[in-house]
Amino acid sequence: MLKKQNTPRLYVESDLSKDQGIPLGKEQSHYVVTVMRRGEGDELILFNGRDGEWRGVIQQARKNQCLVHVVEQLREQTSSSNIEIAFAPLKKIQNGIVVQKMTELGVSALRPVQTNRTNADRLREDKMLLQVIEAAEQCERLDIPEVYATSKLGTFLKYVEAEGRTLIYCAERSDDLNPVQALSGIEKSEKVTVLIGPEGGFADEELEQFEAVSKSCTLKLGPRILRAETAAISAVTLVQSVLGDW
Repeated sequence: MLKKQNTPRLYVESDLSKDQGIPLGKEQSHYVVTVMRRGEGDELILFNGRDGEWRGVIQQARKNQCLVHVVEQLREQTSSSNIEIAFAPLKKIQNGIVVQKMTELGVSALRPVQTNRTNADRLREDKMLLQVIEAAEQCERLDIPEVYATSKLGTFLKYVEAEGRTLIYCAERSDDLNPVQALSGIEKSEKVTVLIGPEGGFADEELEQFEAVSKSCTLKLGPRILRAETAAISAVTLVQSVLGDW
C-alpha cells in the first residue's frame, strides 16, 4: 500500500508487527493530536530501526497518550551504509546542522571528537539523539545513526585502529588527488570514518597522527576554505556517492 502524503511518521522503541498495539508517550501524543491534529481512525507511519516501516491507525487519541493499531508493513528493514562521521564540536546552531544533515545523508554513527583547536562545549548525547530521530522521521530513513559521547582525539584514533576502519580526513590545503580519485582506492566493503576538523583546521601534529593510521586517506574539498558544517556535508556527499548506498 502506498503511503499518503503528509502522514505523520514516528520513531518508536517498541517492536513492530501486524495487529500489535503501540502506546505513544506524552510528547509524541501531543505532537500527533495537538500539532498534527490527528484523531481516532487517522493513519500514522511507524519505524523502530529493526522491523522496517509500518502503517498504523490511531485507536485512541488523547493529548497525553495515543494508542496505535499496527496494520501492515510498508517497507522491510534495510541498513544504512557503514560510513561514520567524526567531527569537532562547533557552536550550537552549527552542531544542529551537522547532526541533522549527517542523518539525512545516511551516516551510521556520529562521533564528536575533541581536537587541539576545538572551541566549543561538549555535546549533549540526549539532545543529539532527539535531533537524529527528528531528522530520520522526516527523511524516511528506516534506522537512526548511533550517537556517541565526545571523545579525545587519541581515544578516537585507537578506536579506528582497533576496528580496522579506514580514516578519511579532510585537510584544507592538501595537495592530494581530486576527491573522486582519492576515494577510488578504497573498497566499497570497507568500514569508513570521515573526520572533519574545527573551524581553525587540524594542527600539524594531528595531521601526522592521521598519516600514521594503518588505513587513512586525505580528502581535499576544493580550492576554497569551507566552514566546518559545509565541509561535513561536502565530504559525506562525496564519500556516499563513491563508497556508500547511493
